[in-house]
Amino acid sequence: MSGLSVAGVSHAYDGNKVVREVSFSVAPGELACLLGPSGCGKTTLLRLAAGLEPLQQGTITIDGTVVADPARGTQVPPEGRGVGLMFQDYALFPHLTIMENIAFGIPKASPERMAAIQDAIAQMGMAAYQDAYPHTLSGGQQQRVALLRALAPEPRILLLDEPFSGLDVNLRTQIREETLSVLKRSGVATLMVTHDPQEALSMADRILVMNRGKIEQLGTPREIYQFPATEYVARFVGDTNILPGIVLESSYDEVMTSIGPVPCLSMRGLDFGTDAFISIRPESFELDPKGPFQAQIRSITYGGQYVSLEVELLGEIGRGQRLRIHTNPNSRIDVDEHIRFRVIPDFVTVIEDPAPNGGP
Repeated sequence: MSGLSVAGVSHAYDGNKVVREVSFSVAPGELACLLGPSGCGKTTLLRLAAGLEPLQQGTITIDGTVVADPARGTQVPPEGRGVGLMFQDYALFPHLTIMENIAFGIPKASPERMAAIQDAIAQMGMAAYQDAYPHTLSGGQQQRVALLRALAPEPRILLLDEPFSGLDVNLRTQIREETLSVLKRSGVATLMVTHDPQEALSMADRILVMNRGKIEQLGTPREIYQFPATEYVARFVGDTNILPGIVLESSYDEVMTSIGPVPCLSMRGLDFGTDAFISIRPESFELDPKGPFQAQIRSITYGGQYVSLEVELLGEIGRGQRLRIHTNPNSRIDVDEHIRFRVIPDFVTVIEDPAPNGGP
């Protein structure tokens, strides 16, 4: 198949397995994100795809050509894979101008190709800096140059390693949008490593959430956030409340939980009476004076677009249970005030058993 295909890949350092039986593919024009904390194996996967690490187990295929298969002795070097690389520190050559940096990988480029590069430079707002040197540019400008250099040889796949981590918060959103626009125009299959859930949710066509060398869940940003499969995924991509419960009649779309019956958008096909856990995002709660749940506000944290409340339930069922609720920042409420609320099922889903020490 075209694009990138990773099948049954495992890798170890000094006997310690950091990647375990990972399989996935990235299609041309698709941006897939490897998302996870430090040490979960995502950067190792990127290096294996690039050929910077010799593959120990499994196969890697690029545009239908097997580039790594240790069982057959196949190990195509990085320069033979048609891969574009963009590193976290950009790795620009300080002694070369911006144009020389971008064109470095194509010294014998045709006039048509150079014209296309100049057009891309202009679209990224860098035309005035072609003769400048990297040290004279801002972090955002260097990031643009690094991206253009990675795309200049027209790679078959593009690999990005934490490309926005060095940018300040205000600039990061703008550069992400610019980068995404360039990547979609190029049509290249792109695999990006990030530890930032918001970055993955805002940019990716698909997200591969990694945990201890394995893919915990693979799906669209909506699927990952709205329907996390495990407690690990639910907590890693956003704030959530995890409650134990029992599945009621599936036609009712409710789970009987430790705080009472809760409407649930995804039951994951579980049968009546099955023990389950549910993930409830804080935005699934809505303050309502006629709501079925009563609670006392224990703390209030201003979050800009929302106010985060920690509340303690007062009802007969679930008394003392604490929940995190997001509400309108203009809500006139105070600590110790009693409130009533209801649950909106849009961000409520059944998850697999929480992992040991799964988090707060």
